[in-house]
Amino acid sequence: MLNLQQTQDRVAAVLLRGELNDIAGIFSTPPSRLNIYRNNTMISLTNALKATFPVTVQLVDENFFAYAAHAFITAEPPREARLSEFGGGLPRFLARFPACRAYPVIAEMAAFEWAITRALHGAETYPAPAALLERLREGGGKMRVSLQPNLNFAFSRWNLVNVWLDHKTNANLRPLERRITRIAVSRRGDDIDFVNLDPARFIFWRSLAAGRTIEHAMLRAASRDPLFDPVSETLLLFRAGLVTGFDIEN
Repeated sequence: MLNLQQTQDRVAAVLLRGELNDIAGIFSTPPSRLNIYRNNTMISLTNALKATFPVTVQLVDENFFAYAAHAFITAEPPREARLSEFGGGLPRFLARFPACRAYPVIAEMAAFEWAITRALHGAETYPAPAALLERLREGGGKMRVSLQPNLNFAFSRWNLVNVWLDHKTNANLRPLERRITRIAVSRRGDDIDFVNLDPARFIFWRSLAAGRTIEHAMLRAASRDPLFDPVSETLLLFRAGLVTGFDIEN
């Protein structure tokens, strides 16, 4: 006999997959009557995804999004109770979803909106003073800087920021402009900041955010731009309030 936790896990998994006959022996209620719980669960999770990806919904219309969301929820159901954490796999899912493959901008918009969601829910740490840069120079390239936990990145072959801003201000969505964009997304208070990054800066920032040393990040950035200046770029991070601390690699 299943214990309570096992029963709950079994019912939750079956409801999300829709294979109701798998729990026919657990309850006296006919499995078909459990459809009401499955429908309510799917509606709640779909609405949560719509709230996280509103511009993606607007790009494809609500009916298509509901169709894609249903497939996503069935394939990748939530693994924890916090709905704010649900949806991280949607951009990757949409990129390989057959109905979306011909329109890669859908997955890229979803990835951009997920970066915004992560920035909104990520912690904000008090920024380090720019005077700390002198100590970084003394430590050399083996130093690591800590960046704001809410800093996230998005890459797209379209300019998605304008479309997202149009949606936020209830304006008519501007036509999508085909242009490679590399965006840093962060939060200060209640405000979301977007920074367009060139290829070398994008590599440098992402490498530092991943915990790489300044030396490692500099070498990677210099492979894209031999004139890349790590000192001025690090100072820019300080001035933007994105550096929160540092340590020295042993």
